Amino acid sequence: MVHGPGFRFAAPDGWRVSGGGRWARASRDSQLVQVTIFPLLRPYNDGLFDRVRGELDARMQGVAQQLHGSVVGTRTVTAAGIRSHSYQVTAGKDIVEYTFVLRGKREYELLCRRPASASDDPCAGLVRSFRPV
Repeated sequence: MVHGPGFRFAAPDGWRVSGGGRWARASRDSQLVQVTIFPLLRPYNDGLFDRVRGELDARMQGVAQQLHGSVVGTRTVTAAGIRSHSYQVTAGKDIVEYTFVLRGKREYELLCRRPASASDDPCAGLVRSFRPV
């Protein structure tokens, strides 16, 4: 179990764990699972779910451009019982998955990077095991 400032998640056995003021991660070779906390200006509630989609869509297009990739998928997932927006971005030979868990005045950004040829088990495990504490 990886513990960060106000959250926790499970990482695959044997992965190296590190953390900082607003984040915690586990990694092995080029694979990574990470959670970072960002403050929100206004409190979030599920009634805003559809309204934030446009902002996140634009943000992810910018991220994809920075990575010289493209957004190849979007979906709705549930993380810690919270309906969340999730995006898949290509970056060279990697897939980077971003899941935005919004709760109160916090944004939890769940990030998972893996080779496109690798299993998505670490990414699914990150979303499934993530818990704000």
